[in-house]
Amino acid sequence: MLIRVTTLFLLFTFFSFAQNSAQLRDSIIKYKDTDPSLAIEFGIEFNNLTQNQGPNSEIQNTFALMGEILLNMGLNASALDYLKQSVKIYGAIPKEERNFPNINQPPWVILNIGSIYFSNGDYDKAEEKFKQAISLFENISYKNQNFFGINTATSNLALISQAKKDYKKAEKLFREVYERRKKYGKAEDILYSMASLLTISAINNDDLSAQNILDNAENFYNNQIQSGNNQPFLKRNMGYMYLNLGAIKQYKKQFEKAIFYLNKSEPYIEDFPFELSAIGSRLAECYLGLNKYDKAENIANENLKVKNLNEQEKIYNYKVLENVYKAKGLNSKLLKIKDSIILISSGSSTSKILKSLNNFETEIQLASSARELNESKIKYNTYLYILIICSVVLFFSLATIRVNYNYQKEKGNRLEAEKELISSKLDQKNRELVSKSNFILQRNEYLKKIKTKLESSKQSDNKDLQSASHELNSVINSDKTYKDFDKMFVNVYPNFYSKLNKIAELTSTDLRLASYIKMNHTNSEIAIISGVSSRTIESQRYRLSKKLNLDKDQSLNSFLMSI
Repeated sequence: MLIRVTTLFLLFTFFSFAQNSAQLRDSIIKYKDTDPSLAIEFGIEFNNLTQNQGPNSEIQNTFALMGEILLNMGLNASALDYLKQSVKIYGAIPKEERNFPNINQPPWVILNIGSIYFSNGDYDKAEEKFKQAISLFENISYKNQNFFGINTATSNLALISQAKKDYKKAEKLFREVYERRKKYGKAEDILYSMASLLTISAINNDDLSAQNILDNAENFYNNQIQSGNNQPFLKRNMGYMYLNLGAIKQYKKQFEKAIFYLNKSEPYIEDFPFELSAIGSRLAECYLGLNKYDKAENIANENLKVKNLNEQEKIYNYKVLENVYKAKGLNSKLLKIKDSIILISSGSSTSKILKSLNNFETEIQLASSARELNESKIKYNTYLYILIICSVVLFFSLATIRVNYNYQKEKGNRLEAEKELISSKLDQKNRELVSKSNFILQRNEYLKKIKTKLESSKQSDNKDLQSASHELNSVINSDKTYKDFDKMFVNVYPNFYSKLNKIAELTSTDLRLASYIKMNHTNSEIAIISGVSSRTIESQRYRLSKKLNLDKDQSLNSFLMSI
């Protein structure tokens, strides 16, 4: 009886484990494109769950998948580590249990390793891996895998040649892929190969060849549409034909031709917002190159109305407007545009820093997972959290330096214009103040999240962790940060503090609260900036209202805004 119960228990445990690991892998696949950070978290759970298991295809494939996700996130070092582990696990799996029994390395993983080297600019290593992948694909029995794998790897080799400006070799490789796809490939892939060949011909100034490829592509596309092929990537790749041609003509300052092809590409790429915004920016730049300032101005302004336009495209369009207003001598508009460029550049720098920090957290999660398998968890996490603190402080310090550098550099270029427009200085200082205030808010919000993680850690009684949490708190409540903000605030509202002090004798805390209210921050935002609770801010507001002798019906916000 005992043996039967034990056997049933073991079977139940096995099937529960299998189900959990399968669910985690499904979750990784589900979120790999929509929420890669969450997918990574599921991957770490999967690794922890399967750490005592011997090598098998499920683990190997999951490591490969993790490497691919990290590669798409731009975390090349971690991606390379996971991909190399996937290769190692594959080699340890019994031959008969491998995905590809006939070869000793996983070809798609080798291909992704090559892509990492390519993105890092190490073309020699990338070429080595792409050639290795081709050799592996040639020895697998699955025809689809063989076909798509060889074509992808060969196209990547062509991109290396293109990057090295060896256009003859690039064309040869692209044509090999095209000829294979023409026989057995998907229509959208065939059209993509034609776009690659068109690009090479256009770069080489072979207009006859380029036109011939374009004519064939148009005929091919129309035949596909007539036969009922409405695949969205088929339409997009046809748009790429015109977009690439337009971009090359623009680069060569053949603006009329560039405009023609860019306009032709729009209907084909209308369902792909990123590419569409790029077309708009290029059109504005082309009309600027033709000295058609009104047209360039109108297009750039329309582009800037597009929702969710990324910072880079905004800067492109603002640069067009900057040159337009410079040519027209519209100094007031020129100054505003220059201010917009500064603010976007500053915001972009902050966004990049925050993204880097998020990626840094991912790197830490990955490192923590790997280390916990072999070493003491408490000691390792302590070092990691201290490293987070130092890195956060460093990143935001660099961001502040970069913002100030951009502003000072731009300020020097616009001194002459500012002489004629002294009245606009206050408006500019106000923008800087808003930018500074929002920067402090973003920084403190992020630091507070990390502090919460520290305090909720299982090792919260550890002295090093307590010290790290205290250090974070001191950064959040830094007097230097407020002093910098205060200087900028006084420049914008020079009489604000003196007027308040005439009404009542106020503390530095009272004045600080009043300045944040003047900046139209909410209670929760002020709490984050100040490093205290919302309840504390409410109490401070009540005391301040009392000191200022405000009636119960009188709004503190309205009163301070009126000063």
